Amino acid sequence: MVVRRLDVTDERGIRNLAHEVEEEFGRLDVLVNNAGVALDAGESGLNADLDVVRETLEMNLFGAWRLCEAFVPLMQRNNYGRIVNVSSGMGALNEMGGGTPAYRVSKTALNALTRILASELRGSGILVNSVCPGWVRTDMGGSGASRSVEEGADTLVWAATLANNGPTGGFFRDRRQIPW
Repeated sequence: MVVRRLDVTDERGIRNLAHEVEEEFGRLDVLVNNAGVALDAGESGLNADLDVVRETLEMNLFGAWRLCEAFVPLMQRNNYGRIVNVSSGMGALNEMGGGTPAYRVSKTALNALTRILASELRGSGILVNSVCPGWVRTDMGGSGASRSVEEGADTLVWAATLANNGPTGGFFRDRRQIPW
C-alpha cells in the first residue's frame, strides 16, 4: 500500500499527486472523494456564515471536482474507472430540511456533480456514483453515531468495485439506490 497526504483544496498538490500516480503506476482505477467537513451545525439558512459556506464548498465540492479533473484522464486512457463521491442524505432534495445549510448545499452540489460526470463519461468504462454511508462513528460523526466504520464503508467498497455493467449516476445507501 502506498499512502500520500493530500489537501484537496491545494490545486498544485493535486496536480503533483496526479503526476506521481501516473509516473509510478501509469493508471488510476478508483477515486473515492471522501474528504469533507461539517462546520455549520446549529446554523440556519437565514443566518449562515457565508465564509463557512465557502470553506465547506471548497472542501466538499471543489476538492472532489479538482480530483476528478486531475485523475479522470488517467482513467480514460485505460477505459476503466470508478469514482465514488461520499455524500449524505442531508444533501438529498427529497430529505431536505432546515439547518446545517453549508453542509447540505455542498452535498447537494456534489450529487449534481456526480450526475454531470456520469452523463459525460457514460460509455467510457468509468462509473460515477454518490454514496451515503449513513451516520458513522468517525471524528465527524462522533461516538454516538449509529454505524461502525465498517458498516459505513461497505457501500463505498461496493461502488468502488462495481462490474463494468454496474450503475452510474446513482445515489446509494446500503447498496440500494436512494432518491436524490
